[in-house]
Amino acid sequence: MSDPKRTSPVIDFHAHVMHPEVFPQTMKYSVSTNFGAQPMPLPNPSSPSWRLFGGMLDPEIQLRDMDAKGIDINVLSTATVVQSTWWAEPKLAAELDRLANTGIADWVARFPRRFVGAFTIPLQDVDVALKEMDYAVSCLKMKIVNVSSNIGGVYLGDPKMRPFWEAARDMGVTVLIHPHGVTDPKFQKFALWNGVGQPIEETLVMASLIYEGIFESFPEVKVVIVHGGGYLPHYMGRLDRNSTAHPVSMQNIKRVPSEYARCFYYDSCVYAPSVLEALIARVGADRIVFGTDYPFGEQDPVGNIRKTKGLAESDFEGIAGRTAAGILGI
Repeated sequence: MSDPKRTSPVIDFHAHVMHPEVFPQTMKYSVSTNFGAQPMPLPNPSSPSWRLFGGMLDPEIQLRDMDAKGIDINVLSTATVVQSTWWAEPKLAAELDRLANTGIADWVARFPRRFVGAFTIPLQDVDVALKEMDYAVSCLKMKIVNVSSNIGGVYLGDPKMRPFWEAARDMGVTVLIHPHGVTDPKFQKFALWNGVGQPIEETLVMASLIYEGIFESFPEVKVVIVHGGGYLPHYMGRLDRNSTAHPVSMQNIKRVPSEYARCFYYDSCVYAPSVLEALIARVGADRIVFGTDYPFGEQDPVGNIRKTKGLAESDFEGIAGRTAAGILGI
């Protein structure tokens, strides 16, 4: 561990990778390239973008960056805003996802003390997705599935997704939610797909899971949502008001919506200590895991957690790694 006084390793639940064979096939369908209008060639060590992207392609670079920031373990997930298969036919999507998943598994095999892998699946066809999920769990030995907020407008709480949640429960898989991005073209202006669109997608998927009764049916499934869950944790009052003003909203749930906020784990990647303070006040420090959005996050992410006002040392330890270690079984 980086700090000998610490009882748990520092675990980053939100660290990205790319696959050099998959990325060129997905790049033109990604929000980050405006769906190919702003091409983003695969970087190489001689290109200016290698400084940012190199750690997503070379595990040695990512390990060096982890050491510099005092991070012991990274949970690796595909950077789906640049490498996602939401657009593809299920067969092709499955092939690309398997290739990406195998790449992540190779990193984990090389550095098992430093990396934990998350896998992607083609949820545009749930049957195909479940086959890839079984392969990732049984053959690649992964226990975290990295999914978007929606596939083709179908959000994760939709009844069509019930077989996925049943499989996650039965296989003991943790669900890591990271949107692949808002596909509405108007969100490209001012990079709103990133600044506004991601938290909107996180809000919508949280609402989908709550209102469709996913936590009523599958309370044992651990769900981690990135970027602090977007906007919804900070606006639960309106949803609770709707429990009486609009009773139709309560047809699948037994408690007011705010009581489901603690059914999620939230990563700490919210880019401002004041926002993290508000999130902790809303859901509790024990529901927060450390996340950096590597390589796009802060230069001193561990230090920034310490800037959170009123954070007890035990809560800091929980956020930095103890809670994630419990989720991961470390």
